[in-house]
Amino acid sequence: MSGPTGIALLGATGSIGETAQRVVSRHPDRFRFAAMTAHGNRPALEIAAARWKPSLVGLVNGGGAPLPAGWCHGRECLVQAATHPDAAIVLNAVVGAAGLEATLAAVSAGKRVALANKESLVVGGALMERAARASGGGQVVPVDSEHSALLQCLAGRVGGDGPGLLPVAGVRRFIITASGGPFRAWESERIRGARLEDALNHPTWSMGRKITVDSASLANKALEVIEAHVLFGVPYDRIEVVVHPQSIVHSMVEFEDGSVIAQLGVPSMELPVLYALGYPDRLEDHGVPRFDPVASSPLTFEPVRHDAFPTLGLGVAAGRRGGAAPAVFNAANEAAVSRFLDGSLSFGGIPGAIESALTRLGDRSGDDLPALLAADAAARILVQEFR
Repeated sequence: MSGPTGIALLGATGSIGETAQRVVSRHPDRFRFAAMTAHGNRPALEIAAARWKPSLVGLVNGGGAPLPAGWCHGRECLVQAATHPDAAIVLNAVVGAAGLEATLAAVSAGKRVALANKESLVVGGALMERAARASGGGQVVPVDSEHSALLQCLAGRVGGDGPGLLPVAGVRRFIITASGGPFRAWESERIRGARLEDALNHPTWSMGRKITVDSASLANKALEVIEAHVLFGVPYDRIEVVVHPQSIVHSMVEFEDGSVIAQLGVPSMELPVLYALGYPDRLEDHGVPRFDPVASSPLTFEPVRHDAFPTLGLGVAAGRRGGAAPAVFNAANEAAVSRFLDGSLSFGGIPGAIESALTRLGDRSGDDLPALLAADAAARILVQEFR
């Protein structure tokens, strides 16, 4: 009998990384951590490394005192971990476009990528498809709760030679849910003047600062629509977003006969992490509270107020545009959110900064990685200069 499956955990000290550690701790006979990286939280990484004893430990950003023996340092640690020979699964929980090269490397090396870094597909979707086909064994399994839900609804329908990394047929419509974030019921003018503490006060999910702001602006839903298109090959005009404040229904699939299947569960990222690690099997687990349909009722749905949340429309339009436009959207959003977090840009300035970058750079080519990285860098510069 072979030992536990090795996992390379990229972003070990973030929200998803800590969630993955909790999940793996309940399944020590099934999984182990062969490699771990963190962006800059050295103390937390030291604790995780002492607990799990991975073969490779990498700190991407963090100077100061010398690193422990055997640790690597710098962005190249991500690719080293993603291609580590003892890791069959790469759980990429890096935040932002910084995770792209590691995802490409892992897929090219024939690994299964449990992908929480949606930006990899948003920025480099076409590159990822080519890499998966060329590798002969590389696979992407989503960790985002919405895309995990879609995959579960599509059980038995994924496969074949169609477009997308997980191509499907016979689908009439994807319905992706959004909690609506903290500003769901706010008037447009009030949203534009929202403070940082308001944006970080998410009503149902506990996440990192960047993704929490993305949830408040609905930029995360734009990224998720693009990700769904790349993953499953479903056209943009068949992917819809609806607001579901309770965050119990994570996504729905309408099939060609009109039947609709939904995936429900308590709002916990432990469920999609476990599903991605064990895919296509379901592993017995009791770490998350059981779903209580009575206590969770009522379940309600609302239309998106596009006038109040223009970032969603900007992102979907960038996805339809193709080329480097999705990379420009993602980079501009990351840079704008960073400015909002440091206080140099208002919340209402985020969509304006993104639109300005798309106007200037949206027609660039996205044929290869250097072109995408150049568009990414140019968008960040423009947003830093936006006033």
